[in-house]
Amino acid sequence: MAECPPLLDPDVGAALVETAGTPVFGLLMLNAAQRVAGVDEIFAYHVQDGQRPVALSSISERGDHDLRARHYAERFYHHDPVVHARRRTAAGRGFVACVRAGEIGLRDYRAICFEQPRFADKLCFGWRGAGRAIVLSFYRRDGGVGMQGDSDGTAALAALANVGLTALARQTIAAPSPEGRIVERLEARLARTFPSLTLRERQVAARTIAGWTAERTADALAIRRSSVLTYRQRAYQRLGFSGASDFLPAILD
Repeated sequence: MAECPPLLDPDVGAALVETAGTPVFGLLMLNAAQRVAGVDEIFAYHVQDGQRPVALSSISERGDHDLRARHYAERFYHHDPVVHARRRTAAGRGFVACVRAGEIGLRDYRAICFEQPRFADKLCFGWRGAGRAIVLSFYRRDGGVGMQGDSDGTAALAALANVGLTALARQTIAAPSPEGRIVERLEARLARTFPSLTLRERQVAARTIAGWTAERTADALAIRRSSVLTYRQRAYQRLGFSGASDFLPAILD
């Protein structure tokens, strides 16, 4: 008989889904993660493309976890190697990344989020949806979770994360932000007015008109900054425009 991979207790899974959005969710998640892999802290967030992450759950055996979560969202998010893993992942797919303290290049990030609480690494599981992502991170003081497919601890955390991400998704189902609706309307107007533009050219042009930087657009579309500049220039050349302001008469008509 084939060996069964680690499974999550169905009662625990049901409780996680039922308590999503409450402090009980974090307590249940940390308790389960401690049992299977000695996890010391959990931090979960969702992020809309081009925006800062928003914390969904933060709980720890160590103090100041809310402060670390705030620093991460406001100062360190773009320096996290996990962001690069998310950008490389297509919509509708999951991703996993193990980040060790020594891999963090930004000194303050490494000191505040790893060295001060004495975390050796974090194992992150995420799901990239259309225009957004949810990430669930498990921090350990002694490290060793690793990325090996035959690690019982890693496999058990993966099973736990799968249910956890499902529960967290219930918190993030909401109407688009006002800014997001503006971009959607601009894309629709560009599609009607300039049908010769490709999808990428239209996406980049809409965000340029909305005042987004090339860096923010690259993050939102999961492409390189240089690609944003290329698509922008192609759109201008295709329409005989010299800049984003040339779109305005047609957009405002």
